[in-house]
Amino acid sequence: MACALAIVLPGAARAEQTPAELLADLEAEGFENLSVEKISDGQGVVITFENRRYRWEVVGLGVALGLATAHQEGRVILVPMHTGVPMGRIEVDASDYRAFLRGELSEEEIFSRMVISSEAGPYQPGPHSSSFGKVDLTFAPGVRINLVTPAPPGVFRGGELRLSPGVYSNLWRGLSFDATYVYPLSSSEPVVGRATGSINARVGTEGFFQAQAGRLSEGLDGFAAALVYPSKDGRHLLGASIAQAAYPGWDRTGSYQAFWTWRPTRYDATATFAWGKFLAGDTGYSLTLISGFRESNIEFSYTKTSLSEVLAAGFTVPLGWERQPRPAPVRFRFRNAFRFMYYDENPRPLDGGLYVPFMDGYQTAIRRWNRAYLRTYAHELREAAKRWLPAEVTESRE
Repeated sequence: MACALAIVLPGAARAEQTPAELLADLEAEGFENLSVEKISDGQGVVITFENRRYRWEVVGLGVALGLATAHQEGRVILVPMHTGVPMGRIEVDASDYRAFLRGELSEEEIFSRMVISSEAGPYQPGPHSSSFGKVDLTFAPGVRINLVTPAPPGVFRGGELRLSPGVYSNLWRGLSFDATYVYPLSSSEPVVGRATGSINARVGTEGFFQAQAGRLSEGLDGFAAALVYPSKDGRHLLGASIAQAAYPGWDRTGSYQAFWTWRPTRYDATATFAWGKFLAGDTGYSLTLISGFRESNIEFSYTKTSLSEVLAAGFTVPLGWERQPRPAPVRFRFRNAFRFMYYDENPRPLDGGLYVPFMDGYQTAIRRWNRAYLRTYAHELREAAKRWLPAEVTESRE
């Protein structure tokens, strides 16, 4: 009789979680800006969440998917947030995702059944475990190198290690503050490396907007804004940026650039072409190639302008633990990554090809919450979710 019931009523032995129970599980794992609601037809749930617990968004999404599909039936819709701004929508059938975790569906099959869209939709950050007003005290090591011999007058020469304590806070929906203090361990003077307020927002159904003002990077004061539109599959991205900023002793100048980014389907690599006016008043173009290895990147770029020709190479590596301390009113954590770039400029010292960097993670999130990027790391999504896969055999009709 028990076997017959298992055949006739697949899944009946597993009690479906209520929205309140699922919300409690997600909150216990450290996700923020949470809401869990039944889909209007009752056949599934919609979840909004923000991940500041897992250093890599792929692992954070994998954990959220594992929790959301473990004891649900029907469709599961996840809406990831960044500073309370919706980054897109991931939709999958719960039983399909459990089959993927058990190895019964291949990576190709599960992604053919998933909906991954950058459309904003009508979603708002959930009211439970809000991230707004919480403060992160951060820390990162640093290094500064200038191998130009002789260096121009007043320009640092040689190499030094540096410490970079900082503070970060989501102040309100789409509004954040980020500051770092650079403390050298040798010759140069301590300096505020960054003290910037950011506004993040959606434009229409698929566009992303960001504006920043303050100390944008070491010695660079001003403001910058960017408007970005990714393609539906995430393989292409079009954008434009404007800025008005100056280094010490410079007159404040305006700059503008248009850019296009292309990503192949199966590899974590991007190529970006940008053209426009740079901060020194020069005009020209740049080509950038970034090859990613999970959270690590290797980057090469070439910039040619009316003032200079610049070659650059660098790398990014993760810092701290993959599972960061639980978000709290005040918490200490390492910065998510350490990035180093070395520039070789010719001719010197014209300082051409300078642009304003966006460094708070929003632009990186735009480039990652899409089908092309997540498909590359399907295996990592599965591994992050396996621990929540329930031990069951009742879904099989055989």
